[in-house]
Amino acid sequence: MSAKGYNPAEFTCFSYGGAGPVHTYGYTEGVGFKDVVVPAWAAGFSAFGCACADFEYRYDKSVDLGVAQFAGDEQKAAACSTLQAAWEELALKVIDEFVINGFKPEDVLLIPGYKMQYMGQLNDLEIVSPVSSAATAADWDKIVDSFETTYGRVYASSARSPELGFSITGAILRGMVVTQKPVLPEDPDAGPTPPKQAYLGTRPFYRHKKWVEAALWKMESLKAGNHIVGPAIIESDATTFVVPDGFETTIDKHRLFHLKEVK
Repeated sequence: MSAKGYNPAEFTCFSYGGAGPVHTYGYTEGVGFKDVVVPAWAAGFSAFGCACADFEYRYDKSVDLGVAQFAGDEQKAAACSTLQAAWEELALKVIDEFVINGFKPEDVLLIPGYKMQYMGQLNDLEIVSPVSSAATAADWDKIVDSFETTYGRVYASSARSPELGFSITGAILRGMVVTQKPVLPEDPDAGPTPPKQAYLGTRPFYRHKKWVEAALWKMESLKAGNHIVGPAIIESDATTFVVPDGFETTIDKHRLFHLKEVK
């Protein structure tokens, strides 16, 4: 993240999968994430995400459009015309896919995009189009501006090279049908002290070349608001959440554990 200029303190790390919570502390320690979240249903989190996702189809088409930095309005409009024709061709294919699967064309949200690079460069960037249709020189200028903004974010503003001209290498058309989203349950706050029935005893835990006794907790018996200081191991049938010494965790009303360093 830091190699691309991102600050981990601006991001939340989600740790999931059956084995993810076992290793969470190891790959987040010292990174400085804004928050580290472990869902109580970590083993099924990927499936949960799939079940919540919108339906989407995508089609791409290669195009070869090159426009100089200071091209005239006529050239820009011509490039827009070619790009728009590709989008319209792809839209028919996307809508057909949804119709085959029982959706109505009017329920499909079409999202155009494109792949662009500075002329002569090897790598293009995929951009969501800032315009829903392309026809005019003004539309082309918006398309270029969106590319240059993304280029500056991915690489650096000083690396922009508009003097090379602009090349669109591909047209993209995504279609989406929004699905109904589930409502996460909210548990009442039970306070920081875990219930006695959640405590299962202790277990030896090896870290940093030494053994310690870790408190053992049953994940399903923990309540919203409960606070646990490491070393601790929180067990479930499908996953194990490790909270070593130097860490603590609190479970919120949505049954999400928040892991925090306390060194």
